[in-house]
Amino acid sequence: MKQSQIYFGVIGLFVASPLLSAPISAVIGLDNSQIIENNQIVSLTPNEGTLLPLQENFSPILYPQSGAYGNWLNEIGKKVRIEHKQRDLSYTGRLVKLEQNTLSFSISINGKLTTLPLSDFYLIPNEQDSEKEGTSSATFPVSYQSNQLSWSPQLNLVLENGSVSVSQQAMLQNRSDSEITFEDSVLHYSRTESPQFLKVERASLAMDSAPAVTYQDNEILFPLNTNNLTLPPYSNLLYALPSSKSKISNQKQVANIYTHNNSMGELKLNFDHQINFTFEQDGLPGQYKVFWKKDKLLIPANTVTLETVRASHSTSITTNKSQDLTGHLTLISASSKKYPNTQTWEATIINHSAQTQSYSIEQNTNGILTIIEGDEANQTSANSLKLSGKIEANSQKTLSYKIKLNN
Repeated sequence: MKQSQIYFGVIGLFVASPLLSAPISAVIGLDNSQIIENNQIVSLTPNEGTLLPLQENFSPILYPQSGAYGNWLNEIGKKVRIEHKQRDLSYTGRLVKLEQNTLSFSISINGKLTTLPLSDFYLIPNEQDSEKEGTSSATFPVSYQSNQLSWSPQLNLVLENGSVSVSQQAMLQNRSDSEITFEDSVLHYSRTESPQFLKVERASLAMDSAPAVTYQDNEILFPLNTNNLTLPPYSNLLYALPSSKSKISNQKQVANIYTHNNSMGELKLNFDHQINFTFEQDGLPGQYKVFWKKDKLLIPANTVTLETVRASHSTSITTNKSQDLTGHLTLISASSKKYPNTQTWEATIINHSAQTQSYSIEQNTNGILTIIEGDEANQTSANSLKLSGKIEANSQKTLSYKIKLNN
């Protein structure tokens, strides 16, 4: 298959032998990759200004200033196949011209000239035409950056039978018309924003033994343990990263509420389901999709952001809204609408489930508080308190407590 046209040899040489490309070594990043290879024609299109010869004495390197559509320019006058990026639609014909001003191209299909938008199609060069080109020239190693190769993490938490499975995969993305074979390559995670996704033309699955994670200079490296891993043109490949399983150490229903001096009537408590667990091994920070596993089904829950995923680190996540507990707070009495102010509160909790539930209610006030007396009430900060305990199945519980507020 035709590759990006950068040629190695004496200046003025415009063609190179279409020998089978050797594997590349790559540090694959979230937005682009740092490539090292030793081929007559580079496998990917280098980003401008990044081509770096890796030997002191090298022949001049000639390549066209063709911008984002260099591969299209190289195929003008040749037989090609084009594939639509979103629909099951392809044509074979001779590429006649490229209009970069209008971002369109003209192709002759069975003698009929058709003009189509560049952004809607992938270009697949004709391999038979490629085999007829030029003569060979010497090669030497070069390094360059290319945004045609990148990866994105796919992070999931699966909850089942009192445990959390931390599932991590890497989606490798080849945006070029070249087949890429990897050798001695790593995945590089160094930033949090997500790259742009490419619509899947072909999907592959590589579930090899997961590599170890390396933390260095606050960046993360995953070695691709499988040499000769191949990524076809315009394709995504799912690769296994380290995964682990942790026991759920605690789960409870939590509610947070803000109150002020003028709070009147019943204040509704909205409970969320929260779990706690400790990571068994290092992993990736980022956004994790949460699922409950029921038999063979995965039931979607919340998406959570985990900033620290390190072995022995404990964390808590909110999985979803609780349907088991409801309740409300009621201001029973207040000595004044000004400070200092002594207030009596009552919390009512109802358990609708058939099992005992743990709960935690955090109340934030608009003053500096002191707890005078109360059931299960504990001060957690200068202006907040927490009610925590257990409630039996299918029961109702009422807690009373008194606080003093100052400004």
